Amino acid sequence: MPSSYRRCLTLVIALIIGVGSPMLAQARPDLERKIGTTLVDSKSPDYQFSDLRFTSADGQRRYRVRIIKPRIAPPLGGYPVIYFLDGNAVLMELNAQLLAQLAVQKQPPVLVLLSYDNDLRIDSRGRSYDYTPASQQGSGKQPHGGADAFLKLIETQIKPAVAAQVTVNPQQQTLWGHSYGGLFVLHTLLTQPATFQNYIAVEPSLWWGKGFILQEAQRVMDRHPSLSAHLQLWIGGAEKMREAPPIIRQSQLPADAAHGLATRLATLDGLKVDYREWPGLDHGTMFGAAIPPALEGIAKGEAAGK
Repeated sequence: MPSSYRRCLTLVIALIIGVGSPMLAQARPDLERKIGTTLVDSKSPDYQFSDLRFTSADGQRRYRVRIIKPRIAPPLGGYPVIYFLDGNAVLMELNAQLLAQLAVQKQPPVLVLLSYDNDLRIDSRGRSYDYTPASQQGSGKQPHGGADAFLKLIETQIKPAVAAQVTVNPQQQTLWGHSYGGLFVLHTLLTQPATFQNYIAVEPSLWWGKGFILQEAQRVMDRHPSLSAHLQLWIGGAEKMREAPPIIRQSQLPADAAHGLATRLATLDGLKVDYREWPGLDHGTMFGAAIPPALEGIAKGEAAGK
């Protein structure tokens, strides 16, 4: 077969199955992408960097936890602290200008980046397990169901280790997550609401496990508990959580599933819920877009627990 014909045939097949199309590129992030050089590789006049390492209880996953601490003295009561899931990917979005802006605010936060101990931007297998609740309806071929164990690791090992290095305010703690990370944020709020005071769920995977988190939320609301917390639910207006990526089979959710969840959760006593749509942003672009406003809100004292 002539090489020119093979190239044409390859192009036709690619077009048929959608390889290289914007939709598939968005749905399938480059899982081999490395973090490369980041701001922690150079000295910052505003923040200092340190690392901690942990291992999962079953010995299967290793974590690298980066602490990004303001150089100025802590405010009375300690620094507010934000825990970011997918820490390697978050690290790639940070820059010196953002840290400089945070440093001059009245409450510059400590950033704790929860990462896997490798140089991958996204550790698909690790997060598929750690960020998903235990459910018989788990989605995809990756192992799932480790959310409760991962939360226990955060509470019993990571938080105490961070507090031993940095003066943090235990009443100003935020958990931030995107996609599967957003699913973890919601599951934590619904099952262990006192773990953090502020929860930021960005494009949460509501479709996962055939709507598992929506069912879990309904079970919680049926009990009418009082939750002293603040939930910020942020989604991209370009998608409005209409469906999961096309490579994942699932039952389609209503276009307003996220808004409906926010409305229902807002009826719980003591739970403040802020819902926001970002016009023109899709699932992927919401990741980077949702980091600066989360940090700025904390630094300005707008987060719950102030």
